[in-house]
Order: sequence, then C-alpha cells, then structure tokens
Amino acid sequence: MTLAGLSSFSIVMPAFNVIEQRGEVVFRETLESIAASCYHLQRTYPQPLSGELIIVSDGSTDATCAVATAAWPQVVPLQLIGLPTNMGIAAARNTGVRFAKGEVIFFCDADDLYRPEHLFLALSILNQPLPEPYSSSADPTYFGAVRTGIYCRDRLHPYWHKTLEQTLVLNLAVRREVHEFIGGFPEDDVFRQFRFGAEDAAYAHWLHQFCHTAHLEQKTVEYRRFANSFFDRQLAKFQAAPGTVTLPVDVVEQQHQQQIQEIMTTRLRQLQEQLSQQVR
Repeated sequence: MTLAGLSSFSIVMPAFNVIEQRGEVVFRETLESIAASCYHLQRTYPQPLSGELIIVSDGSTDATCAVATAAWPQVVPLQLIGLPTNMGIAAARNTGVRFAKGEVIFFCDADDLYRPEHLFLALSILNQPLPEPYSSSADPTYFGAVRTGIYCRDRLHPYWHKTLEQTLVLNLAVRREVHEFIGGFPEDDVFRQFRFGAEDAAYAHWLHQFCHTAHLEQKTVEYRRFANSFFDRQLAKFQAAPGTVTLPVDVVEQQHQQQIQEIMTTRLRQLQEQLSQQVR
C-alpha cells in the first residue's frame, strides 16, 4: 500500500468588516469552532500534521483584524493578510491560497462553523493509503477532494440540502494541486454583481470535472443564515420542492446569469484542452 503522504493543511478565511456586519460574538464563535477542530485533529490524528489559519482581510475598515489577532488561541499559526481595498470573496480566497503552505486547503467564511471532527475526517480520507491498482498505475487515481455533510438550523428540502452539500466550499477539503489546476475561484466582476453570488457553484462545477471527490454523510460544518446573506435571499427556494418557487430575477440579473454560464463554459473548455495537451 502507498500512503498519500500529506502532512500539512491550510484553512483560508475571507473576512470583510465581520464585526460591523455580524458582530464580534459571531466572529469569535467561528474562530473558536476552527480552533476546536484543530485541537481535535492534534489529539486524534495518528501522525503529526502542520497547519495554519489564513485570514484575508478583504479591505476591512472595522475591528476585524484586531479581534482575529486577539481571539485566535494559536493552536496553529495565524497568518493575517490585509488587502488594501475590497476585492470580493473570490479574490480573497485565491489570495489566501497563494500564501498558503498547506498541501490540503480548507475554506471557512467568517460567520460559519466547523465541528470538532471536520478536519480529522477530511484529512483521514485524503491521506488514506492508495489502493494497489491505482498506486501501481502510471496515472494513479486518488481522491482530489472530500465533501462532508452540512448542518443547517433551517429546515431545507432534501433536494436543495444535497445541492448545497455539492456546491458550497465550507464542507470541502481540496488538494492544493487541484485548486491550482482549475484556476481557483472566478474573480470576474459579474459574480460580485449577481445578487445570488455563484462563485462557489462555478468552483464546484470545474472541480468535479477533473478530480474524484469522496463524500461523507457526517455533518461536520454548520452553514449559518444571516439577514440578507446569499443563504437568506434564497431561503424560500431552498425550503420548497424543486421548480415550485422561482425567485424574481430582473433583466440585468438574467444577463448576469448568462455571462456567468458563459464564463463557466469557457474555462471548462480551456481546462479540458490544457489537460488534453498534458497527456499527449
């Protein structure tokens, strides 16, 4: 059996005026949940792993950076990166990954929660021995990512709950080389302009085309809803059967949807061509 050999991880968190928008209590709860997951990993994982938390302050002008520095218990090193202006969640995440040292990348927004077992379970799957037929192959097949279950306090329709589990990056652990191959999150302006986001959906679309993803039923993260968040804006749809609730989308937003789809299709075609050239 051949070990995957992973020995490091990075948790990337974009943060924009979290204290002003969510309050210090919410931010501290998020940091405490990540710390608890790091502690659990250190106590239970059978081999040493080096980790880090990278917080990318996306042009914050409030006390986000000060609270992060004061509240983080240093269970793993904290790297605080400050962007001079607000560049959006995609650019903040991509910046965090560029500074990251870890072989496995985790993501967490500044108002969501990890459960203690999250890091342990995801890393255990990614780092498990490779099956012999794969490890002996010239082109080994292995899990490039892991997705776990998501806990939501709101009751959602099973179809949409499963869709969120396949789309969000909160419950995702991805090998660094996979993130780099697909080019990270889309930083095109249209994603920031679109009322429902879609950066996560685009990333998931590209990711699942090019790597095997392990799926765990255990709910190891909590996706929290706050007023006027992407989750909140779509709650009515998420709670109803597919096709029964249509959210109002004006002409401009329809154009945004079309542009986003074109961007997703274009990058997918480029990645397929890139991969084809690599295997020749």
